[in-house]
Amino acid sequence: MFQEIISYQNAFFNNTAYNFVKGSRRQSPEAGSNKFLGNIWDGIGDWVFWHTVPAKSPIAGNEHDAAPQKNHYALETNAFSGNVFHDITGKYASFKPSGQWHESFEEARDILRETNAIASDLGVVASAAPMNAPDKHDFSLAEGSAAIDQGVKVFVPWSLYATVGEWGFYPAGNDPANILDEHWYMTPYYVTRGDYYLKPMFHLKGVNIGKNDYVEGPLEDWTRGALHFNGIDQYAVCTDSSLNKSFDYTIKYRWNREGQTEIKHVAGKDLKSPEVYDSNFLIEAYFKAEQGITGGVLIEKMAAAGYSLEVNKQGGVTFAIKSGSQTAVIKSKARINDGRWHHVIAEADRSSKTLTLYVNGKKDNSGAAIENGYLENNSDMFVGGTPQGRYFKGTMDFMRVCLGTLADAKTDINELYTWQFSGPFLKDFAGNSPVGKRDAGALEKK
Repeated sequence: MFQEIISYQNAFFNNTAYNFVKGSRRQSPEAGSNKFLGNIWDGIGDWVFWHTVPAKSPIAGNEHDAAPQKNHYALETNAFSGNVFHDITGKYASFKPSGQWHESFEEARDILRETNAIASDLGVVASAAPMNAPDKHDFSLAEGSAAIDQGVKVFVPWSLYATVGEWGFYPAGNDPANILDEHWYMTPYYVTRGDYYLKPMFHLKGVNIGKNDYVEGPLEDWTRGALHFNGIDQYAVCTDSSLNKSFDYTIKYRWNREGQTEIKHVAGKDLKSPEVYDSNFLIEAYFKAEQGITGGVLIEKMAAAGYSLEVNKQGGVTFAIKSGSQTAVIKSKARINDGRWHHVIAEADRSSKTLTLYVNGKKDNSGAAIENGYLENNSDMFVGGTPQGRYFKGTMDFMRVCLGTLADAKTDINELYTWQFSGPFLKDFAGNSPVGKRDAGALEKK
């Protein structure tokens, strides 16, 4: 059903796989960062999840697993939840570098727990056929199907220009303080597909944040995908050294220069990160501030230069950029400290020298930006507060930083907002909205 050669940053959710030899084959699993959520797997004859090269036998797999492992698969960044299995006549999975067989549902689920997957319940085994007549191309759900209400809600943000940081505010499964960055920006140093996953990512490190600080959020329901900040001593950080860590990469030429190589160095402006120099940029955040709060950093990288987005004393948001003696500040007209969820985009168009705030899908305010100058600085990037205070009290569900405006992405606020809150990923394959919780598989039960 899913042939993955070198797979990274993929989410397979609410699909129907019927009558396949293998459900999913993953050829190079080192990168992790895959999600299999809310799918129906019916009539799989060999392996459901062939996610490593299985050992030649169960005994050999167990022997290999007992030995030191040469490879590391980032299994703690994968997620398996809400799937429905029926008529599985083969093996369920092989996940680990050892090639160990996980022949039964229970064995596969237990390995996901052992390896600390973000979501590890795997799903359920249906005692009866979940679909009416898939052999006759009728993939509708049967009465009483195990797939009813078993599906998932997954957030699929509208693509923007030069996304350099994207956080869904759920952690890696092995560390509640490791808030995963899942941005994708194919810069010139993304040369060889086999090492995409080795390129810089900007995970946040939670300070005084534990497992119980993660709560249910409105954008996704397959995990506790929102982070509550207590407003007292919690924040998250990505260090300046992480944002600006230079590196070398090798280009191997083909065709007219067969066999030749060239080593290139990446640093400064060429390293694309939430360190902003003189480009356009925007910050997008979806959050809920506690009612009545009058302060708190949403995201900030600020020293003698930089940028900041924070809750202000009037209960709105303030967006500020600074370079040397130049400072530009804009405040929202709308208040966001009412205990409700709000969507905010703060945009800096350096070419037109304009700052713009969008709140809940509408343009809220605009003002003049600074004329020129780098925003680059040596401060760490902070989310939800700083070591000196200004702690945010509320919950964050999504945030990203992009090195461009909505116009650079050839979109506008209406298109983005409509997609993200009413888009097709929220419906089934026939365009039907869920009745209550989403059903597993491609089609919602009518």
